[in-house]
Amino acid sequence: MSADELIARSRERFRRARVTGATAALAKLVNVGTGLVTIPLALHHLGTERFGLWMTINSVISLLSFADFGLGNGMLNKIGDAFGRNDTSAIRRCVSSGVVLLGSVSCLLIVLILSVYRLLPWSRLFNVHSPVAIREAGPAMAVFVICFALNLPFDTVQRLQLGLQEGFRNNLWQLVGSVAGLIGVVTAIQAHLGLPWIVAAYSGGPLLSTALNAFTFYVFLRPQFRPSIKQASWQEMHVIGRLGILFLLLQLAAALAFSSDNLIVAHYLGADAVARYSVAAKLFSLLVLANAMFVGPLWPAYSEARARDDIAWIKSALARSFAWSAAFAGLGGLALCVLAPVLLKLWLHRDMSIPSTLFAALAIWTVLAVAGDTFAMFLNGTHAIAIQLKLSVLFVPACLLAKVFLITRWGLPGIPVASSATYVLFVAVPYLWLLPGLLDRCHNTRPAFDPFSDSVETFSPELNLPLP
Repeated sequence: MSADELIARSRERFRRARVTGATAALAKLVNVGTGLVTIPLALHHLGTERFGLWMTINSVISLLSFADFGLGNGMLNKIGDAFGRNDTSAIRRCVSSGVVLLGSVSCLLIVLILSVYRLLPWSRLFNVHSPVAIREAGPAMAVFVICFALNLPFDTVQRLQLGLQEGFRNNLWQLVGSVAGLIGVVTAIQAHLGLPWIVAAYSGGPLLSTALNAFTFYVFLRPQFRPSIKQASWQEMHVIGRLGILFLLLQLAAALAFSSDNLIVAHYLGADAVARYSVAAKLFSLLVLANAMFVGPLWPAYSEARARDDIAWIKSALARSFAWSAAFAGLGGLALCVLAPVLLKLWLHRDMSIPSTLFAALAIWTVLAVAGDTFAMFLNGTHAIAIQLKLSVLFVPACLLAKVFLITRWGLPGIPVASSATYVLFVAVPYLWLLPGLLDRCHNTRPAFDPFSDSVETFSPELNLPLP
């Protein structure tokens, strides 16, 4: 590419990332808004026990998030790489193979829930007691899992759009799905229908919007990428699957390190401390969520830039996103340290005895978490997955042990202090040391990659990284 073409491409990547981030924020606002409307309506219609049953069923989504085995993220890297090489055929093979893989997972989930549906004591599992709740527990759970499973193959269009740096299309369809879910819930309530119908309406809205997104994108906008069974490749499925395993292991490591906070607090300080810690952490997590909306689109952009050997853009994007994210988290964390007591009182309509040291510790951890997420987009997009796993083998046990050690001595602030200290020691410092080598290995003139091989035919930048 000429210098002018590189400049134009660089500007286009940043423009698409900004548009995708802005539409993601809009979609999230609409999702939160529909939730605020849906919750009181459903609570009034269902009553406390059945509403609690619905919320419990919804929480299963955190477990089902692992059900795609990282295949979606594997597709994203492959698509971004092929897009950078202008290889339409490779993109279509990847999409077709991904649809077959996720379609198979979808079928397995549906067969599984239908097989155990009549065998499991749903009322005891969810600890419900009223006759209506007992009768609705099993059907509601089955409907929820089936909707989730049906969405998996359709969701490949989201990975394709992200890989093509057109994630704004998916965000707008998610907005439509949130509104459709709200309309469905209101309609079900007006018709005096039971919990399974409300679950179907709430989960079916996003499912319908994703299906419509796939239909319009493959039929009208990008028919050249339309999935086909004939285009599916066993070799392609093999590479996507093996890359997906790496992403799945990363997800599991992150869940183990950070989703255990409330369990540790409950064990050592009691349930009351969990309430205080969780609401404070939830407030600061908004900064992490907001940052993720805007740095997330850089993941496929890095992959595409690497395939085009545009290392100058990779370095520029990494420096700019890192500086902006750190500044955003630093200023936002400082503001929350000052305003958190007031904001929590307005939110909860009550005072909570939360030490200011916890706010300060959460602010520091938030800056590190935001910076880490921003750097992770660079690592994911440049296919440096295995190095993240290698560091997580050290970080996760060290983080858990430090949390147990510090909470018994410093109380609630010990949790974010432990996260911050171990993250700096076992993640941030090694990355700073390895960064020159990571950037140097971004040069890629070969047409394909395999995350488990360093062969000439399947170049891999993330294994056996030489120390700078």
